[in-house]
Amino acid sequence: MRHVPHLYISGPWEAPELSLSDAHLRHLSSVLRLAAGAPVTYTDGAGSRGDGWFRGDRIERGEESGSAPMSPQVVVASAPPRTSARLRFVVEKLAELGVDRLIWLQTRFGEGRPPRMNKATAWAEAALEQSRGIWLMGIEGPVPLTQLDSSTLWVAERESKPPPSVVNGGTLVIGPEAGFAEGEIPAAARRLSLGSRVLRVETAAIAGATVLLEKSGRLSQ
Repeated sequence: MRHVPHLYISGPWEAPELSLSDAHLRHLSSVLRLAAGAPVTYTDGAGSRGDGWFRGDRIERGEESGSAPMSPQVVVASAPPRTSARLRFVVEKLAELGVDRLIWLQTRFGEGRPPRMNKATAWAEAALEQSRGIWLMGIEGPVPLTQLDSSTLWVAERESKPPPSVVNGGTLVIGPEAGFAEGEIPAAARRLSLGSRVLRVETAAIAGATVLLEKSGRLSQ
């Protein structure tokens, strides 16, 4: 069975046909060599999904459905890694996993800088298409830890106690390579063990997000 492309097309969808960006046209026509009339799926990144047909320069809309936001919400608040490739890895993989929001953290010992918002959003959109998701990951920041809701914080640390078997979502906090400064972590934050190894920022973000999603019942949704 041939691969059916999945496209992110921002809403609102009002016309019976949806316009395609130049990037989508190049990908569908030149890379995938999709013939007119071939089936595609599409999403607005806000819970709506449709089955349609490629018409050469546009998408003919077909049957569509909507879904409520995933619950419980899972957020990752991470200090930015130091290189563009590592920043992109964090954005793409968290978006593919289905994390609801990524918040870039402003920390005392952090050395990395967040990518430009338009670049990070483009990475998240491509990851949404790759993973065939319907909810586009939000991206915010940078913000200090003090602006996060401390009652829902999970701080990734080595050799801490493992999380309970059931978790009601929350915000996973990933610190910079140099660690957090003394007193920087809110006292109400809970610890989440990622094992005994020292992980890079991006590795900890993906591993921790996977644990939190699984414990929250989100990987099966």
